[in-house]
Amino acid sequence: LDKKRKYETHFEVVHYAGVVPYNILGWLDKNRDPLNETVVAVFQKSANKLMAGIFESYIRSDMVGDPKSQPKQRKRKAASFQTVSQLHKENLNKLMANLRSTQ
Repeated sequence: LDKKRKYETHFEVVHYAGVVPYNILGWLDKNRDPLNETVVAVFQKSANKLMAGIFESYIRSDMVGDPKSQPKQRKRKAASFQTVSQLHKENLNKLMANLRSTQ
C-alpha cells in the first residue's frame, strides 16, 4: 500500500489500553466473533425502540427451522452464529435502504 492509501483505511481508538490502531481492510474477515446470546436477549427487550429494532431480526443460523423437530442437527459452533460484523453490515444495509427511500 502506498502511504496515502494506508491513511485512508486507518483509524485509531483511544481508550483505557491507550491508542489502538485499526485498519478497515479485511475488517469483516477479522471480526467474526459471535454475539453473546444474553446480550442479544437484553437488546431485543430494550425499552429503546432503535436498539430493540436492530436486534429483533437477529437469528442464529443454527436455529433456522424448527429446532424441536431437528434436535440432532443443532450444533453449537462459533462459526454458525451471526457475527458482530455480519450484523453490523446487515444493519448498515438497512440504514442505507431507509435513507434511499426517503430521498
